[in-house]
Amino acid sequence: MALCEATVNSEQQDWSWSPEAEEKTSLLQSPASHSRKREGGTPAYGAVFIVVNAALGAGLLNFPYAFFVAGGVVAGIVLQLCLVLFIIAGLVILAYCSQVSSKTTYQEVVRAACGQVIGTICDILIAVYTFGTCIAFLIIIGDQLDKIVGALMHTPEGDSSVNGHWYNDRKFTISVTSLLVILPLSIPKEIGFQKYASTLSVLGTWYVTIIVIVKYILPDQGIHTGDIPTSPSSWMAVFNAIPTICFGFQCHVSSVPVFSSMERPGLQRWGWVVTAAVVICLFVYTGTGVCGFLTFGSSVNVDVLLSYPSTDISVTIARASITLCVVTSYPILHFCGSWWASVLCGIFMVCAGAFIFGQSTVNSIYQDLRN
Repeated sequence: MALCEATVNSEQQDWSWSPEAEEKTSLLQSPASHSRKREGGTPAYGAVFIVVNAALGAGLLNFPYAFFVAGGVVAGIVLQLCLVLFIIAGLVILAYCSQVSSKTTYQEVVRAACGQVIGTICDILIAVYTFGTCIAFLIIIGDQLDKIVGALMHTPEGDSSVNGHWYNDRKFTISVTSLLVILPLSIPKEIGFQKYASTLSVLGTWYVTIIVIVKYILPDQGIHTGDIPTSPSSWMAVFNAIPTICFGFQCHVSSVPVFSSMERPGLQRWGWVVTAAVVICLFVYTGTGVCGFLTFGSSVNVDVLLSYPSTDISVTIARASITLCVVTSYPILHFCGSWWASVLCGIFMVCAGAFIFGQSTVNSIYQDLRN
């Protein structure tokens, strides 16, 4: 029996009869157009570095303390492995939803899958999350630059005399870094541009991990090691470490734009990308967490690099490396909003920092010049 196949919004001449019209395509089948190679798209290795860079960053410094809170090395590693399975599954599900809905941002995927109301709530939550994380990135940049400038000025540990100079004022260092580095990286419309900076960032995080491992094997004489717990004090202590570990692997908001920018954004190809990225993050986090925790024990700082002496040159280079990592992670998270909103927000951030820095810095520079 012949069936009529028509399109509701088509013209009358487009109506046709088909003797074999039937539903042959599975609802779970990915659209064929996504399997084609996109010219100028991000290659798989570039996508791996972007995902790694989006995940690595501020969380790397907190893993030794997270291992201490969790109750030791075994508890920390087991907790990581359990959470990694859910993280990889979530990234693949997001890519599938993006492919089926043909959406290129996290919030658009949520709106297409869950409706307008949930999509609006997601927009608000993403705005709060990205704003808070970007502020945390700027604070970390200020913390590390304080130590770097102190090391360059050969300031003794605990001496705050250098803090009175304008060039070590956090308002100045953060404003200059935002203007000269973060803002230019936030301007490109395609997230694939970040693959170049992300490659340097990933190498920088590897250097930080190597330094932490070496400092554990060959400890300095001035390092004090506290008590090293071997088991969690309570189940609540284990749960207290979950937010830090989850934040360390958090790259879901940025994953949808990365997947959409790939040359061949297929699910199988994406699965290999996120698996490779998460494995790299797992080795970096585990090496830093285990060795940093065993080096300092209960005396470990929330930011592990702050536990080392400021005069150590290798640690100073590690601080510069983690600063590079955070600086290049900022634009990736910034990219989650619209392009114009990102650029305007970046300009506003720099102008606000310059305004706050303002008159006091001019007076300080004038005093230094007179002296």
